[in-house]
Amino acid sequence: MKQVINHEKAFLSLFSQTARYHRRHQVFEDFISCSVIALENRLQFCEKREQKYLRIVSRYEKPDVENLAHLLAHVVNGLEEEPGDFLGRVFMQLEMGDKYRGQFFTPWNVGVMMARMQLGKVEENFRDKPFITLSEPACGAGCMALAFASVLREAGYSPHRYLWVSATDIDPLAAGMAYIQLSLCGVAGEVVIGNALSDEHRRVLRTPTHYWAGWSRRL
Repeated sequence: MKQVINHEKAFLSLFSQTARYHRRHQVFEDFISCSVIALENRLQFCEKREQKYLRIVSRYEKPDVENLAHLLAHVVNGLEEEPGDFLGRVFMQLEMGDKYRGQFFTPWNVGVMMARMQLGKVEENFRDKPFITLSEPACGAGCMALAFASVLREAGYSPHRYLWVSATDIDPLAAGMAYIQLSLCGVAGEVVIGNALSDEHRRVLRTPTHYWAGWSRRL
């Protein structure tokens, strides 16, 4: 019989055992940074990003570097098995939200409810246009964008064809979490590290689906 793994619990357990010689916030930030670099460099290799990755992992013992990769695998598998805000949930369960700039991420069921309210009868959104765009300021880990994609998928509309997202957060950690999850869930769009109120763009990360689904041309 195949063993069923709860990837969220497995992530939390493995994270608690990883690099105990570093602060928990630091380990989580490094995990997110390394995961973003891995995804970006698979899309288009950049030596500068690779050097940043090597600087980060040089502070870790070899088993803990391997654990960082296993943590990402749990995120990948968890999102494949069930749609949701995987990283947002583990972030809050690790009790980092209230200690890290007072951040509290939107619960998944609330995000899905809001997406359904906004979309209404899904098919009506596409009667006079081929796709919709979503702007999410203060995106956190990308819960709302992921919820929109999930509701579209349930209605039979593949998100990579019918949805493009612009998600912004002033916090690089939150933006990195959003980029990872939108990338892994096949959502096309951009994640902006900056201030949506002042239209500040410090860095823009475009998801792999933005490129392979031809959204630069479509937009």
